Amino acid sequence: MKYCSFLTALLGCILLAAGCSQPAGHNIDASLVEYEASRPADKAPTTIETNATEVRPGETKTQPIDWLAKGEQMEKQAQQSARAELPAGEFVPWRKRRGPAYPGDFWRSFGRDAKELVPTAWDDTVVTFTDKWALAGFAAAVVAGVAVDAADWNGSTADHYEKNRSQLNKFWDNVGDVGGNPGLHFGVAGAMYFTALARNDTKNYEISKTLINALAVNGIVTLALKGIANSDSPNDDRFGWPSGHTSSTFCFASVMHRAYGPWVGVPLYAFAAFVGYERVDARNHDLNDVVSGALIGLVIGHAVFQNHEPRIFGMELQPWVSQESNAVGISLTKRW
Repeated sequence: MKYCSFLTALLGCILLAAGCSQPAGHNIDASLVEYEASRPADKAPTTIETNATEVRPGETKTQPIDWLAKGEQMEKQAQQSARAELPAGEFVPWRKRRGPAYPGDFWRSFGRDAKELVPTAWDDTVVTFTDKWALAGFAAAVVAGVAVDAADWNGSTADHYEKNRSQLNKFWDNVGDVGGNPGLHFGVAGAMYFTALARNDTKNYEISKTLINALAVNGIVTLALKGIANSDSPNDDRFGWPSGHTSSTFCFASVMHRAYGPWVGVPLYAFAAFVGYERVDARNHDLNDVVSGALIGLVIGHAVFQNHEPRIFGMELQPWVSQESNAVGISLTKRW
C-alpha cells in the first residue's frame, strides 16, 4: 500500500513539473578557479588589472578588478537611473527591482511587497518546477523514499525503538520540535525582512524576501505531497511523508548558505540533520519521511535563491574565459 502512495506522489510531481527546462545558473568563482587550475604550469597566472596607480617615477602598481563588486555597482546605478526616470509616486516593477519599492518609506514599501507576495511566490514556483536540476531533485526524493521503505529500514528503525527508549531527553526533543517548526522559520525570515526594510538594507532585504518565498514554496509543495502520498506516521498521525519539519529546516539552511556562505550554512545544515534525527527518535516520522523531506527542502531552497540572484539590466552574470588570450572575466546573458 505504501508503494502505491509513493508512486502516486511521483506521478503528482511529474504533473506539477510539466513545463520546459530552464538552465541552472553558474558559479563564477568556481568556474574561474577551475580555469586557472587547467592552465599549463609554465604560463604565468593571468591577472585582470585596473588602471595603473603610480608609486614612484617610472614604476606603477596595479590591482585586480573585483568583478562581482563592479557588477553590484552597475546594478545599483541601473536601479538609481530607473527610479530617477519614474514619475513621482511610481515604483520599479518587482522583476527589475532590488531593494524596497519606495526607499525610506517603510509602510508604502511594505504594502507594495504584500501585494507582490503572491505573484513573486508563483514565479518562484514556476521556476522551481521548470528547472531540470530541481526536477531531478524531486525525483530523487521520491525514489529515496521508496528505496528506504523497500529496504525495510523503516521496519528496522521501528524495531530498534521498540527495544530501546528514545536517545534524546525531553529538552533536546523540544529543541528539535521547536527549532524545526516552519512557523519559527517564517518568524525569523519576517524579523529579517522588517529589520532590513526599516534600515533600508538592500542586501538583507533581498535575502529575507528570498527566504520567505522559498519557505512558502516549500510549505505548499510539502503539503501537496503529504496529501498525495497520504501515508501514516509511526505515531499514527496521517500525512507522514515527507517530513515538514525536515524539509523546512533544510530549505532555510540552503538559502542562508547561498546568501552568507559556509560559516552560516554548515552549522544550519548540521542543525537540520539534528531535526531530522529528532523526528525519527521521537517517533514522529519514519526514516524515509525525513530523507525525502531533506532533499525536497534542499532543492527548493537552492532553486528559489537562484531565481533571486542579482541581474544587471535584466541579464544574468556569467563567467567568461578566452582560451586564445588567456583572459577571464564576466559576461551578461539574456534568455528569450
